[in-house]
Amino acid sequence: MHLFSLPLFREFVERTPDVPARWRAALEKGRWGRRNEVLPDLDAESMAEWYAERLDHAGIAKALVVSVWPDSQYTRDFVAASAGRVSALCNIDPRTPDASELLEREMAAGFKGVKLYPVNRRFHLSDPACRPFFEKAAELGAAFTIHYGVTVDPAGDLRYADPTDLSPVARDYPDTPFVIAHFGAGYLSEALRLGYQCKNVCLDSSGTNNWMDYDPHGYTLAQVFDRTLTAFGPERVLFGTDSGTTGPYREWIAFQQRRTLEELGLSARDRDLVLRANAVRIFHLDG
Repeated sequence: MHLFSLPLFREFVERTPDVPARWRAALEKGRWGRRNEVLPDLDAESMAEWYAERLDHAGIAKALVVSVWPDSQYTRDFVAASAGRVSALCNIDPRTPDASELLEREMAAGFKGVKLYPVNRRFHLSDPACRPFFEKAAELGAAFTIHYGVTVDPAGDLRYADPTDLSPVARDYPDTPFVIAHFGAGYLSEALRLGYQCKNVCLDSSGTNNWMDYDPHGYTLAQVFDRTLTAFGPERVLFGTDSGTTGPYREWIAFQQRRTLEELGLSARDRDLVLRANAVRIFHLDG
């Protein structure tokens, strides 16, 4: 899931001189996203309480928020106030000189791992400059979620979208879990081949998965789940909705995915792995 609020935007814009114009405009207007939705004006503690109420209403036990900006005190305060109900992945550019130091601080602050945006930030995880960061992540036991594939970010660059780029990293750090978001967001075939090679690579189902509209295979969601479960097994597939805080919780996505898993005939045990247990194990959500 995502966390967007007016104070979070204010924190980032005020400390970032070269912030993209669309983020500055979002702060000025108090609105964000393609639907121009209102940004909640809540401090971190109030946001944690409000988030928990949304989860209660949707019947969700716990959530994992992915950070969109690095080094956010607002997000640290939100994690602390959530008291384990909502955990978070921090956002770090692994190429920066202080990346390993920042990761150590974020993990100590309660983050469960890292969300990487190679398409949006335009870098390759296989870049040797990233290696010290992955060394530190392995030392700390950090897990990763990675956005490969298509993106709504207008600054995104599809030259960095292929999950195959993760291959040497996942190979060299076999005890580090790497979760590729949105079934690879248009790069399902590449993600599945990577998973064949590297058993520490997983896929999540988060989002509308509207990348299927642009895929020449003509996939349905059931076919995507079936192919992924066949290739990876239920232990390496994670449920998600990609819900944010400027719109309602995506209960329709949760319903659609639960129903799809039932219609595919998964056992209660395997459904529990996908919907709950894999995330708990990989991101240490019970600890």
